[in-house]
Amino acid sequence: MACSFTPPRAGEIPHLDVTRDLNGDGRDDLVVPDDSGFWVFVQLEGGRFADPVMLGRPTDLSGVLGADGYRYDPWSVGRIFEVDINRDGRGDLAFWNQDHFEVHLQDERGMFASVPETFKTKVDFDSDDVFSLATGVMTGKVLHSLADLNGDGTTDLVVFSLDGLRISEKRSAYEVYFGELGPDGDIAFATEVGAAFRSEGSIQLGMDRYDVGGDGRVTLMLTTIETRFLEGSLWKRIKGGMGDDIWLNLELYQAENGLYPDQPNSVHRIALDGAPSHREPGWVPLGIVLRGRTHEARKTQEVWPRAFNRILLVGDVTGDGRSDLLIEEIFRGLDVFVGVPGPELFARRRQKVAVALFDEEYVRLVDLNQDGKQDIVVHQPFTERNSFGAPTRLPGTEPQRVTMLIAR
Repeated sequence: MACSFTPPRAGEIPHLDVTRDLNGDGRDDLVVPDDSGFWVFVQLEGGRFADPVMLGRPTDLSGVLGADGYRYDPWSVGRIFEVDINRDGRGDLAFWNQDHFEVHLQDERGMFASVPETFKTKVDFDSDDVFSLATGVMTGKVLHSLADLNGDGTTDLVVFSLDGLRISEKRSAYEVYFGELGPDGDIAFATEVGAAFRSEGSIQLGMDRYDVGGDGRVTLMLTTIETRFLEGSLWKRIKGGMGDDIWLNLELYQAENGLYPDQPNSVHRIALDGAPSHREPGWVPLGIVLRGRTHEARKTQEVWPRAFNRILLVGDVTGDGRSDLLIEEIFRGLDVFVGVPGPELFARRRQKVAVALFDEEYVRLVDLNQDGKQDIVVHQPFTERNSFGAPTRLPGTEPQRVTMLIAR
């Protein structure tokens, strides 16, 4: 099997993630990037694979996580949505193509149609290029996702909007257009906004979906940054040099009977950069903010060497069926906020786990011993660090290691 994937930087041998269970049968399928999109190989019984299906469009790898060449996951930025478009109980694969959606329906055998169905929407947005807002005047509307946000079994459409010319005037929102059954049993999206998430005085950087309580209810995590961190000044540079950090807010919303509260259930914080340093500028440009922690060029941004690559994990490390929140504390360990019943979702009191860390793509949660608790696996490309967490020796001159922390 040939793959036309070319790493964004020459001369590197990346960890390329090309597996996903797309049809829910418990077997990993192959999603192989190509110049034209993705080749999807569905795995059959006995380890065989069905003939491939080509879908999607060429992927913009400038947003892929793994800017140092260690780990790439093209599917995560491929803008292909795994949703049940025709409500037959099977997940389909959909994507936006210039002015319409294309959907590869899944059949009763777990295969995806080679010829897609197409449909249009009256919902207004400029494109599905989430990075287009990071340049120019930085205003507009882009398709964020297709997902069932109110738990009614019908796919909804989410648009991200950004308005305002000056930084102080910038406002953002995630607008949800609820899905409805069309006359032929297909999906149609409402033309009016059914729900909107806005963060006063902040710009939203991302919205992720979780089943935190393990009960099927959707929990949304919105990552936001206050606009005061988006403009520079001499005073901010002085404060940054004295150790003041830039903070991101993690706003959690949990649906109740398909409705979301006006205010977040709880808010946690994560520092944008690591240990206090005289080199911290005390602010960050909006363009870098909108590229987010998957910004491919972040390694060349010396002022923000680790911007938006702090470790943030959600998974069940206690084995109680509830997800827990793990946030990097500088580079020396993780803060674990255990999942709890009730509107807070995560405990306020943190538990500390001491472990040397690097960037986010070097850490993952895996249930290594199959006991129902996710364990922490950390790849450490170097061990000798200075006070800011940076390596003190040249790459390749010291042994690498893997640390495994088994949950108890």
